[in-house]
Amino acid sequence: MARYAWLGDIQLDLITYFDSLESTSRVNYAEHEVIEGKPRLQYIGEALDEITIKISLHTDFCKPEEELKKIKEAMKKYEPLDFIFASGAYKGKYVIEEITSTVIQTFEDGTVQAIEATLKLKEWVQDRPLEYKKEAKKKAQQKKKTVKKTEFTTVTEKNKEGIEFKKIVRQ
Repeated sequence: MARYAWLGDIQLDLITYFDSLESTSRVNYAEHEVIEGKPRLQYIGEALDEITIKISLHTDFCKPEEELKKIKEAMKKYEPLDFIFASGAYKGKYVIEEITSTVIQTFEDGTVQAIEATLKLKEWVQDRPLEYKKEAKKKAQQKKKTVKKTEFTTVTEKNKEGIEFKKIVRQ
């Protein structure tokens, strides 16, 4: 399974969980009514970003009900969570605003086999964004270090004729 992202301590994997990610950015406008004409719009500021993540939980990869319970528990802590891609790209802090789940399959005895869920996240804005960005960057670097990368090195060897050449070897 390839790691895709983290939402706090929740790991989102490509094969196991992650199905899609939809992001929404908006700005807010006030609408002012006028006499004899169409209303006028006035820009009043940015809206909070929203992210919708669709996930699949299946017994082939996890225990669906337990994984969904972990996500619900994270939501009920009412705390912002760092959203970080496996590449180390930091998306920001988000709260889980809504979870919608559907049981897709069950075994004959009623045990859940597969669940599809949609997580709606809303951006969390800090009071001191510059300090927050430095802290978030450190966290992203720490998370990135946990992703296992293939290391390569070069080795010098000789062929049958005694000619040296460099060979790239996976460690």
